[in-house]
Amino acid sequence: MTQATSADALWRPAIEGLPGLGSLTSYTVHAQDGRLGRVLRTEGSQAGFVIVNTGPWFFGRLLAVPAGLVSRVDQERKHVELAGSKAQIKQAPEYRGAQGQAYEDYRTEVSDYYDQTRGNRLAG
Repeated sequence: MTQATSADALWRPAIEGLPGLGSLTSYTVHAQDGRLGRVLRTEGSQAGFVIVNTGPWFFGRLLAVPAGLVSRVDQERKHVELAGSKAQIKQAPEYRGAQGQAYEDYRTEVSDYYDQTRGNRLAG
């Protein structure tokens, strides 16, 4: 994946032929260094983020991963690869959708986080 060059690009998948983020629901998600979880749902159809469930019922955590971090999709295997390590993605600001957090506020917070980590940390 070509790294996003603007905050807006962070929220748009850089994969041609992807029919929309909603098509990724239930896919297995892998960071550069291993399995992260499964896509529980998505927010936005062409731009937004994928909500990844990292584990079973009580022990899992929900991560909102910007669509621009999706580096590869294998539709046959139902597999999504992300640009970044598990630690980098898990350290992003926590998604609190159930608490009514404003969408734009969250996007700004996450954009700021990835702007700070883009250099050496996202390169792997």
